[in-house]
Amino acid sequence: MRNEVRTKLRPIVHWDDYKLDPRYFILVFLSLFAILGQVYLGFFQRWEAVFISISCTMLTELVLSRWRTGTWSFPLSGLITGIGVSLLLSSNVLWIYAVTAVMSISLKYVLRFKGGHIFNPNNASMVLVLVLLPQYAVSTPKQWTNGIEIMLLILILGILVCYVANRLDSVLTFIGSFTIFAFLRHLLYGAPLFAALGPLMGAGLQLFAFFMMTDPKSTPTTRKARILFAFLVALMDAVYRIQRIPNPQFYALFTISLLFIIPYRYWISRKESNITQ
Repeated sequence: MRNEVRTKLRPIVHWDDYKLDPRYFILVFLSLFAILGQVYLGFFQRWEAVFISISCTMLTELVLSRWRTGTWSFPLSGLITGIGVSLLLSSNVLWIYAVTAVMSISLKYVLRFKGGHIFNPNNASMVLVLVLLPQYAVSTPKQWTNGIEIMLLILILGILVCYVANRLDSVLTFIGSFTIFAFLRHLLYGAPLFAALGPLMGAGLQLFAFFMMTDPKSTPTTRKARILFAFLVALMDAVYRIQRIPNPQFYALFTISLLFIIPYRYWISRKESNITQ
């Protein structure tokens, strides 16, 4: 009897209790490239742009989170989003970084459905500034160069981060589908094969696949749905590339998020409500 009481009182320790938030891995992942870009690659963006982006996203996240929850909390999501803004956006004026940063976080709180935001914050804000303010905002993946060392570093860290975040299925599906559609563009539309496959060797598309495509808050929760989602993004990306639209991956993710996430969450909510009844 005494042993049974001791067993009942003994605290149960779960491995899940010691798992680190996957966002910290994403933070390290993006911070490393922001520093490498400034110190070694000579990025177009100045340090001021990095600080402005991070400060604006963190402050906006802090205020809006307080407004929504009534409590103060460290704006980890804002920090990650701010680094993303500084990596994705290029401009010769600093105020556009502030606008994009504030927009990234604000849209996350405004465009919501069934308890979560619809779009990846960086993706939505980049699409809007590229469409509405093209004279001030561009995205320059060429600044990453195609050096084998940079690509290998992104590949290794990206796979690690996506594995920890349980989103490696999305990345592999997107890259595999992109490769298939690249061959189809070559065979059906006469696109040069190496030009069609070339983005896979660039850090810009790799960062998109590892960072934007894997956002746990704006992607499906089930594996089958994530695989379908990633396939559709690659398909839409191919359509935009055939139309010779710049930055097609940004517009592809934005389009599929709009068309896919709302019906998916509605279906999930109906399914859960039927189970509880």
